[in-house]
Amino acid sequence: MTTTTTTSTMNAFTTPVINPSEYHHATTTTTSSPNSPRIIPLAAYLPALHASFSAAHLPHSRFLDMTQTRDLTSPYPSMLPPAPLFHKTLSSLAIRPTDTLVLYDATDIGTYHAPRLAFMCRFFGHRGGVHVLNNFREYVGQGYPISSGEICLIDVDVDLGKGVKSTSEKREGGYTLPNKDEGGPYNRVIGFSEMRDIVLRKDRRVKIVDSRVPALFHGSPGVSRDEMLKRGGHMCGAVNVPLAAVLEPVSGAVLSKVQLRDVLSAVGVIGAGPFGEGEIKEEGEGEREWVFTCNSGVTAAALDLVFEIVGVKGRRRVYDGSWGEWGRRVDEGDGDGLVVFG
Repeated sequence: MTTTTTTSTMNAFTTPVINPSEYHHATTTTTSSPNSPRIIPLAAYLPALHASFSAAHLPHSRFLDMTQTRDLTSPYPSMLPPAPLFHKTLSSLAIRPTDTLVLYDATDIGTYHAPRLAFMCRFFGHRGGVHVLNNFREYVGQGYPISSGEICLIDVDVDLGKGVKSTSEKREGGYTLPNKDEGGPYNRVIGFSEMRDIVLRKDRRVKIVDSRVPALFHGSPGVSRDEMLKRGGHMCGAVNVPLAAVLEPVSGAVLSKVQLRDVLSAVGVIGAGPFGEGEIKEEGEGEREWVFTCNSGVTAAALDLVFEIVGVKGRRRVYDGSWGEWGRRVDEGDGDGLVVFG
């Protein structure tokens, strides 16, 4: 892994997603100021994508293994990692809390894991900028500089500094996290018990938005629990906004703000007029809350990013266990409407 970085005179980006030209401009305008935030390209790596990242990646990239940066004790595949593991992982990559992180996916998949990695960094209170490149496939297609060749992954079990080629990149104490009392969006996730309560209460203030493909969202009744995980169904009151609906069909890039508003309006998530950004029309009911779910919590984070881009008002949370947990823990006969088909 190469640990050379690019520094910028200021926070180079002001939006949650950045296009290839913005990234290229920022990383080719350098300064030697020691107080400038570094721009770190951070790849959402999975072993299955090793060949793709080896063939093409952003110069000076760090590679964060999503399969290891999770709760390894959970039966569910993509739960957020414990804070110490996140801390240790970023320390092993020689990332500083003030770095500007640019997250990206492999060319093979367009946009998928990078929004989840961005959500994870924000959840744990990363102090620097957190931005998603929109996207690496378009970056490559537009002819911007890339690197290729075998990539090196740092084992998070090694001490900070091993495998770091530049001694100037070592930080005493490694990557440090803010305490919960200092802020940080630790309330950005929701667990099973609260989700079950929301569904049973039919809480109108809370809108559940599901990013799974329509076939899984609608599902089929009368199936076993294992079949339910594969064939689907959804929570009572949920609305379906599939990941593919918010992406360009060829490049896999996230749609423009105007296009995203049209997608959300078409399914009735938001509307026109004074109540078009998530507010509830009925007087005295308070502001809308949003919960995003999917199959394992990964693409739910893409919906969170979409709502941020559009500027939808209201509290936003990700159901980390998503359908993988719901389908195992909820029985079709356990309460009224916990699983809906059609």
